[in-house]
Amino acid sequence: MSRLYRNGEVFEEAEFGKIRLKQWQLFVDKDHFKDALRDFCIQEGFALVVNKADNRRYTAECADERCNWRVHAALLRDGQTWAIKKLRKGHTCDLNLVNNPMCNCEWAANKLLEDIRGNTDIKGKALNALLWERYGLKMCRSTIYRMKGIAMKIIQGGHDESYTSLPQYCELLKGSNPGSMAFCCWTNVPGPERSLQFSSIFISFAAQFKGLISGCRGLVGVDGCHLKGNYGGILLSVVSLDGNNEIFPVAVAVVDYENKTSWSWFFHHLKKILTATGRGDWTIMSDRQKGVDPSLDSV
Repeated sequence: MSRLYRNGEVFEEAEFGKIRLKQWQLFVDKDHFKDALRDFCIQEGFALVVNKADNRRYTAECADERCNWRVHAALLRDGQTWAIKKLRKGHTCDLNLVNNPMCNCEWAANKLLEDIRGNTDIKGKALNALLWERYGLKMCRSTIYRMKGIAMKIIQGGHDESYTSLPQYCELLKGSNPGSMAFCCWTNVPGPERSLQFSSIFISFAAQFKGLISGCRGLVGVDGCHLKGNYGGILLSVVSLDGNNEIFPVAVAVVDYENKTSWSWFFHHLKKILTATGRGDWTIMSDRQKGVDPSLDSV
């Protein structure tokens, strides 16, 4: 860029509070320019009104009508680099916006990403305190949790990515924790984009199986509950009673619906666990939900 535009100056990243915009500052691309502009506006405490924006130029001014501040940037001849062509200084307004509309969820998530990564259980009140301490900003409660959701997706990946890793998780679980049972099922879905879709998963750790053999009574209880989230489903679980009459978890499963098919699949794997214990006097207790009785009879 320095050879093509001798009068230009490449924009250098600066810490918040020391960001400066100048005429003929050069940026890698349009997104780089807009990110720097957003940081500058939030630093100075004012919002923008965009007058013109397309793939070749960008013109905006201060949202306060009494202020003369204005910026105009454009794409240069190389087809990639953007530069501030005109910058009308004299920023006279004193808005000092606490709830600045320039601070969107994506911006805040990027700024607080490492804090959320270090403590994924951090509360919205603490996140708002960090925004106020570092940037003099506040966000409403619903927005702060939506921002945290964006950050968590960056850190942990989306739900789709997590579901695709379930088969590998089952294999890793059985390999790293010998004696564990883990089964994952998929169904064929018509369409070229997604040929397989997650159906169900059953997990019982080796410690649960060993505890069932050595320290539990001959009674197991089964039940299901609805999962709240983007994809829903039913969580099926089986528990027993240990020597202190306390609940001892034996296995869990996730299925799409609570019906005869899903319960039969669940009891099929549960039967393997109970049979492997060598005991035959098991009593199964349930609330006789839809599909439980016929599934037990068939399995």
